[in-house]
Amino acid sequence: MTTMQVHNNQVVERMRKSTWVKAGTAVNATSAASAAKQAGLDWTVSLSDMETTTLSSTGVNRLHIPNRQAVIKTHNNEQSVVGVVGTKYKLVQNMEVFNAIDTLVDSGDARYTAAGEYNGGSNVWMVLALPKGVQVAGDPHNAFLLVKTGHDGSSAVIIKPIIERLFCANQINRLIMGKNKNKYTYSMKHTTNSKLSIQDIRNITQLTYTMIDDYQAIANNLLGKKVEDERAKNIFKQLWALPPEIEGVAHQFLTQGQKRQQTIAMDARKNAFDIFAYSPTQENIRNTAFGVWQAVIEHADHHAGKDTMKRSINAISGRSDRIKSKALDLVLV
Repeated sequence: MTTMQVHNNQVVERMRKSTWVKAGTAVNATSAASAAKQAGLDWTVSLSDMETTTLSSTGVNRLHIPNRQAVIKTHNNEQSVVGVVGTKYKLVQNMEVFNAIDTLVDSGDARYTAAGEYNGGSNVWMVLALPKGVQVAGDPHNAFLLVKTGHDGSSAVIIKPIIERLFCANQINRLIMGKNKNKYTYSMKHTTNSKLSIQDIRNITQLTYTMIDDYQAIANNLLGKKVEDERAKNIFKQLWALPPEIEGVAHQFLTQGQKRQQTIAMDARKNAFDIFAYSPTQENIRNTAFGVWQAVIEHADHHAGKDTMKRSINAISGRSDRIKSKALDLVLV
């Protein structure tokens, strides 16, 4: 099913929803507080000492757990544990993070697009659209900022740019980094002396505009590189590589674990090639290195596995970045 989106005053027909809309809630808000409420993120976290119980001949014993604290989520008078952290962990409330980006919206540099949580609230995120886009082979791409944090010690406060190819909703994030992989990313750890910097956040916005120019330059370079079917198949084989004892071995001679490994790799290779060779999303980029890269991104964001929500969370969390980055490395050779 297609949807429509406005890009630079032009209506763009889209094949599918963005990964962040699948993973969260599309919002229409002029403030972080309103966006958080629409997405159900208007809750708080607190820290609590931890203890355990044991049974002995004298009955039930309650024992304090040293050096660990539970992170408690409180929403509408209901509480749940969303993480376990050390004693040096500093709480950062959802609204403390999201309110820091209100200045970008107030200045007209961004607008709220979507927000959500996963792992029961252990991780929260918000996406803002920026007013700059590019055309690659006549195909519109928009720039966004992803703002996220974790309440279980698994993630710092992160603000980083992402680029979306609007027609197919492919998400490109943390890929155009050069030697300084943190150049386009703002990060603040959950430690005692950490403080959100509004100026650093504004600097990230400006760097995003540089990043999208870099993206267009790389895309134009890749569009000039022709790739035949066999070369594409070889790239996909390198991306989803198998050890010699599995590659090319008949399925019936493999262990159950090896069978699963072989099936996943072979299915991924086939699906990526089918996108590259036959998908309508490739019409304007077919048989190019850019098309190979986009086929891998499309597979990761919209086809890998059978769980739509898991794919979307992988894109938001960055878990699928490795395969996308590796594909870019291979096509740039």
